[in-house]
Amino acid sequence: MNATPTGPSVHASTGAWVWRGAALLLDLDGTLVDSSAAIERHTLAWAARLGLEGDAVVTASHGRRDVEVVRLVAPGADVAREVEWLHRISCDDTEGVVAVPGAAELLDGLDPRAWTVVTSAAREVALARLTAADLPVPARFVCAEDVARGKPDPEGFLAGALLLGVDPRRCLVLEDSAAGVAAGRGATATVLAVGPDDVPGAHHGVADLRPVVARAVDGQVEVVVTARDAGAVEVPVELLPAGQLDGLDDGLPEFVA
Repeated sequence: MNATPTGPSVHASTGAWVWRGAALLLDLDGTLVDSSAAIERHTLAWAARLGLEGDAVVTASHGRRDVEVVRLVAPGADVAREVEWLHRISCDDTEGVVAVPGAAELLDGLDPRAWTVVTSAAREVALARLTAADLPVPARFVCAEDVARGKPDPEGFLAGALLLGVDPRRCLVLEDSAAGVAAGRGATATVLAVGPDDVPGAHHGVADLRPVVARAVDGQVEVVVTARDAGAVEVPVELLPAGQLDGLDDGLPEFVA
C-alpha cells in the first residue's frame, strides 16, 4: 500500500468508515452542489430545441461534458453552437442551485491546499454554481476545458492530483455518478459515493455530506464518515460483477471500515 494505514481507532471501533491520505478530489454537480433542478431544466429545454426525447437526453447527460452529450445524442448537430447554447443558459440561470447538505462544513475543515474540484462543467459554469451555492472556490481546479477526455476516463482526476502535487493513489474522490466513480477508480483513488443511490465500484457511500468530517492528522488528511448516517452503503470491491473493474490498478490507500 502507498498510504500510511489508519490503524485501529475509536471511529473504526464504533462502526465509522475512516480514510487517511493526501488530498480530496471533489466532483461538483450532485456532490458539492445540488444543481439537479437547473441542469434538468436546461437539458429539457435543449432537447426540445432539437426535437429530442427529453428524459433520454437527461439520462445520457449525467456525469458527462456538454460536448460529449451533444456528440452522443445529436451527432448531426453543430457541436460548437449547441455547446455554446448550453453554456450560456447554465451560466445565466442558477435558480435552485444550492449546496449539498454538509458541503460547506466539510470544506471548512480542509486545508485549501488539500482539495480541489474536478468537474465535467465548463469553468464559467462551475464558478457560477459554486457562487450560487455560497461555497468556496479553489484557487485551481479541473474543468471541462482542461481535459481531452471526460469521465469515465480518469484524466480529470489524474490532473487534479497533479495540480495538488500528490499521488492519485493517496487521494479520496467524492462522486455521485457511475461515470465519475469509474473515473476515480481508474485514477487508482479511493472513491466515496455521494447521493441516495448505490453506485457500483465505490468503496463507501453516503446520502449527503453531513456525516463526512475531514481534519488534518499527522500531516495527512483524515476523513471520517460517522456511523449515524443511515444512508451509508459500503460496496465490497470483491463482490462487484465480474469484469466491473478489469484493468484498474488496485494500488489504493488503506482504509478502515
